[in-house]
Amino acid sequence: MAKQKFYVVWAGKNTGIFNNWPEVQKSVIGYKGAKHKSFPTLAEAEAAFSKAPEQTRASSSPAKVSKNSTSTTVTSIAMDPLFDVHIFSDGGCDPNPGEAASGVAVYESGSLRNLYHGLYDPNGTNNTAELNALHQAMLLAERELKQGKKVQILSDSTYSVNSMTLWGEGWKRSGRLFGKGKVLANRELIAQMLEVYIEIAAHINLVHVKAHIGIEGNELADRMCTLAIRGKVVNFEPLEEPDIAALLAVDSC
Repeated sequence: MAKQKFYVVWAGKNTGIFNNWPEVQKSVIGYKGAKHKSFPTLAEAEAAFSKAPEQTRASSSPAKVSKNSTSTTVTSIAMDPLFDVHIFSDGGCDPNPGEAASGVAVYESGSLRNLYHGLYDPNGTNNTAELNALHQAMLLAERELKQGKKVQILSDSTYSVNSMTLWGEGWKRSGRLFGKGKVLANRELIAQMLEVYIEIAAHINLVHVKAHIGIEGNELADRMCTLAIRGKVVNFEPLEEPDIAALLAVDSC
């Protein structure tokens, strides 16, 4: 059973203490200057609500950023300008193992185009969440390639990237992807992913990117898996009309 969390909203459409993330999301997403934070116990939430949000390091929303603009220089540096489309993938688990989900942020010509989230698993791991996110990113890349676009995929999971670029072919040759020899964790998922990767590898650039260093695409993909976990979103689906500033203000897993 998932561990209950309590949420304090100091500034939002509705304020107070909540035990339901979707209600908190309704209060803070799209609300300029929203301030909120999650706590493991009701007592901590009550104590925090009685104080100013600055005393508890609450998440707060900066000035709203246009959907069609990239907010940081770091983001621009991370995205290779030789590519038309950049797809950031991230997976999260809270705790690990525990509730897991995946997120993807798609940029075209340097501007945010789409956000996706879902694949909620009440008994997942960080690695499965990261693999699922990369899998979805590759499926999206496959569609972009069919439209003649050049695609770069950026993941903050060394494990996921290496599973495709370094280890996958060896696992396939040794038979470990098919259950032979030493047990390979997540082999069925990796086998599905490798089929896609082999088809598109020559036409994409799959790279590892550092997490939580101010790269907007990585941060947004992270927030997408956080929203999917809290909302228990099973299908991998787009987030309509995203407010970047409000999303970045959401506590990550």
